[in-house]
Amino acid sequence: MKKTILSTFAIAALLCAAPRARAAGVDPAVATPVQREQAQQHFLKGKAKYDKNDLDGALEEFRASLDIVASPNARLYVARTLREKGKLVEAYVEFGRTAADAKEHEREDGRYGKAAQAALAERDAIAPQIGFVQLSIKNSTDATTVNVAGSAIVRAGWSDPIPAKPGSVDVDVATPGGAPVHKTVNLHAGEKLTVDVDANAPATNTATTTTTTTTPEHASTLGANKPKWLLPTAIGAAGVGVVGMAMFTIAGIASNNTYSDLKSKCGTGPCPPSDAGEVSSGKTQQAIANTGLVIGLVGLVAGAGLFVWWVLPQKSSSTTGAAVTLGPGSIGVMGTF
Repeated sequence: MKKTILSTFAIAALLCAAPRARAAGVDPAVATPVQREQAQQHFLKGKAKYDKNDLDGALEEFRASLDIVASPNARLYVARTLREKGKLVEAYVEFGRTAADAKEHEREDGRYGKAAQAALAERDAIAPQIGFVQLSIKNSTDATTVNVAGSAIVRAGWSDPIPAKPGSVDVDVATPGGAPVHKTVNLHAGEKLTVDVDANAPATNTATTTTTTTTPEHASTLGANKPKWLLPTAIGAAGVGVVGMAMFTIAGIASNNTYSDLKSKCGTGPCPPSDAGEVSSGKTQQAIANTGLVIGLVGLVAGAGLFVWWVLPQKSSSTTGAAVTLGPGSIGVMGTF
């Protein structure tokens, strides 16, 4: 079963991870009637503003109430307001503090038990939207200091997951007399990322850890040191080839249709003079089809050859070239690479 009650060490880590530390008011058990009344008035004003979505005003009133009497109920609404403002890490921390305070005062007032349950449930709902840094620190001393995302983390909280906003998170560890260690990690929402740090690392080991995207070596040199006209010419030649093949297809279909029509009229013998026009048209269609085939093949092969020339990396020890060759009944590309 998932552990829902925060340990003492986890509370310490969360308190120190909070970006904004505030002095809370008196303990609810010892608050005077006047202090309770003042805190209640601020709480009610904050609740009214919260219900009207005046989050800045509500947060100010809830904190004013908390500054007078450290009530878990006021802290619960501080956490809720921070959540509604999109400050999820701060809200997560405040929900944790609420749960701890409420459990501590539950014996005095049983109603705080509900506040603790609500705080834990709402804190767990936030967890998938933020990330957690799990530190593993070696060779530290009593004077070693640790900062995560700009917040100091006390030694008691080093071993607990530290909530942080997804994205680049800075981890800084410093030990007097040694070299400071700085790491930057890429944290994803819902992720618990372990960061290993040697607190006594020499200066040469100080490093920054970043997430990088690698590019294949061949892709980075694609088209390098080649004439600028080469790629457009390859594309143009291929386009001419496509047009030629279209001519061949269209004219070829028309020629076949004409031939079939004449065959049905004339049979195996010569056609009468009255069909001379259709015969001439069929010959023209056949000539266009043959021309289109030649243009299409030349264009496509030339385009392919030029494109291959553009893609292949330049070699200093040899020249790169490609040429289209035509011969009786043949067509091809000749080149050296």
